[in-house]
Amino acid sequence: MAETYFMLVINQKRTCDVTNTEVKPVPSAWRTEVETLLDTRGYDLNGYRVDK
Repeated sequence: MAETYFMLVINQKRTCDVTNTEVKPVPSAWRTEVETLLDTRGYDLNGYRVDK
């Protein structure tokens, strides 16, 4: 399920950024795992690519 939410975040259908009110948030039960996937794969909390 975390992978599904990850895909939704990188397609800007969901977000892990609690300050972003324009997109539905990832449920809190999955947020930590999705945030980890985003970070390890080089994305920010809104699903945009980050140059590291």
